[in-house]
Amino acid sequence: MAKYENEGYCPCQWVDLSSDDRLVGLWSLIGPSVVYEKEDAVKCTPDCTTCDKIFSTDPISYDVLSAIIKKNVNADKILVRQLHNGACNMQSTSDIQKTLTEVTNPQLIAHAGSNFIVIIADASYGIDVWVWDLANCW
Repeated sequence: MAKYENEGYCPCQWVDLSSDDRLVGLWSLIGPSVVYEKEDAVKCTPDCTTCDKIFSTDPISYDVLSAIIKKNVNADKILVRQLHNGACNMQSTSDIQKTLTEVTNPQLIAHAGSNFIVIIADASYGIDVWVWDLANCW
């Protein structure tokens, strides 16, 4: 059961962990705390299907889950945020550097062969997970 179902999409029960057995144990530690932001400053909702991949089938998955656990395994809430720049189907790579300078205690996560860049950062409620889908960046 997800803790924050009333605040947005919670992938707790929907993430496909069959691609890597290591993910099952890591996800069991944080899954109920993960919630996707309802909308960003541009009033765009996150692409849940695409964001789910960072926790499951994309090569970056293990790195993201282990980094979240190392940062704060007891985080009450892990808010997944996907910034859009103008259109709801586009993101900007320039926002990566901007986010790194604006958040608290950021950690940039990249992985060869991944379609994503992820930043995890401290937040008053736990952890922010900022996601960029490189296939939809300009």
